[in-house]
Amino acid sequence: MKKSVRKILFSLILVLSGIQFSQAQFFKNYAYYEGEIGAISSFFVTNSKGEQVPFTIGGMSFRGGLGIHDEENNLFLGIYSGFEGNFRHDTGILPVYLNSKLALNIADDKKLFFSFGYGRSFQVGPENLSGYLRKYAIGFGNVTNNENIQSIFIEIDDHGYNFPDDGVSVITLNFGISYTFL
Repeated sequence: MKKSVRKILFSLILVLSGIQFSQAQFFKNYAYYEGEIGAISSFFVTNSKGEQVPFTIGGMSFRGGLGIHDEENNLFLGIYSGFEGNFRHDTGILPVYLNSKLALNIADDKKLFFSFGYGRSFQVGPENLSGYLRKYAIGFGNVTNNENIQSIFIEIDDHGYNFPDDGVSVITLNFGISYTFL
């Protein structure tokens, strides 16, 4: 059997085991799933006229994760991944990271979120670049009637490497919405 097939099978078994473990009775009341959709803005890019602008819309981000939370829904810890398409550089980015989130209650059903993520970021393309991802986010959320959380966020991602076409660091400012199923 080829090494790549073995890696895929091992990864599949690991993911399925993780899903089964997260559904175990111990974690059933404390598990959460989250999905995010965001717009990517790139910092300090040169536009088509040759002028440097502070930021511009440069792509879309689709991410999701699963993890555990405390009883009061104030601390969250999860594993996330997804896809970020950068239109300006015609490339894709695959982030895989551990995300921690602290929620502060503002009102009965309103929360302020502070989030930090750390992991790896992989560029999809012929260069196969990778780096250490650092993600910082602030969000504002609303607890729904189903006790789930919908929120808007702003975040800064540092992917830890440079784009190969112009040498600009892959640092993005993202705006988006997320929905957390508790």
